[in-house]
Amino acid sequence: MKNNNILKLTFMSLAVVINILGGFIAIALKLPIFIDTIGTFLIAFLFGPISGAITGLATSLINGFTFDPYSLYFFPVQIVIGLTAGLCYKKGLFKGKFIVLGILISTIAGSLIASLISAYVFGGMTSSGSTFVVMYLKNVGVNIVASVFSTQILFDLLDKASTIFIVLMLIKSLPYNMKEKIGVVNG
Repeated sequence: MKNNNILKLTFMSLAVVINILGGFIAIALKLPIFIDTIGTFLIAFLFGPISGAITGLATSLINGFTFDPYSLYFFPVQIVIGLTAGLCYKKGLFKGKFIVLGILISTIAGSLIASLISAYVFGGMTSSGSTFVVMYLKNVGVNIVASVFSTQILFDLLDKASTIFIVLMLIKSLPYNMKEKIGVVNG
């Protein structure tokens, strides 16, 4: 049991680092996608929704206190993504024809929370590269919440679909004995 906890904490720590690197790259390059949830999805798939949520929360806190203060406000998004991804994975929604449903559920859950935070706390202006699109829509007369959500969902679908495929490939590439130790079934 103790070895499993050490393995789990090690994986969670590495996942936080992966998230932070992804977030840093996205902000530095002003990308319209975030690539800061690869680790959150990985842990949610491997160890379940609570572990995914904790990984996401740790990522937001570290990002927020180091290079992206906006990240602190968006910690609920990482938590919701960790929970949603873990639950969808347990229900088999990232396999076969159900993968589209899993991607949609995970994306919509995170996008709704992120859009509300972005619109009401920041007026749509954050450290994301998609801010330019939001401001354009706002300037042509689109409501701020609609501007943020329509932009958010568009870029989040691309971000989450890419993230999920990367995570599924990572899990598939894990050695069998490690999958067995973690308890990944058919991973």
